[in-house]
Amino acid sequence: MDATNGFLARRNLPLLPKHADQLGLSPYPAYALSAACFASSIAALRNTPGWAGTVPLVAFAGAFGMSGYATTIDKENGPSMATAWGSVYLFFFGREAIKAMRPGPLLLTAGVAGSTYVYGKEFIEMWT
Repeated sequence: MDATNGFLARRNLPLLPKHADQLGLSPYPAYALSAACFASSIAALRNTPGWAGTVPLVAFAGAFGMSGYATTIDKENGPSMATAWGSVYLFFFGREAIKAMRPGPLLLTAGVAGSTYVYGKEFIEMWT
């Protein structure tokens, strides 16, 4: 982990958190979710049940990427953006993924739920 943080520090990037309870202040969960949504948009081209669709997945990839970038600039509003976009995704597409019971959509939905929990916990701790 020290070698990775040294690599990131040399490039003026945010460091990885040392403890799991600091993940809500890191942009990397949102970046990983952005990459997962973008990769899933390719799988959604086949119109298999459970996927949100190509256009919504590309849009959510941009939204999660933007919220990760916002986390690097503003430690208060970045986690709230990630929480909001994760909640929107789960509201509109979570039930469809659970009904389809396919591994790909379920993994993406679990990733969104985990990210929403991590950033939502940080958001609530900041404002209480």
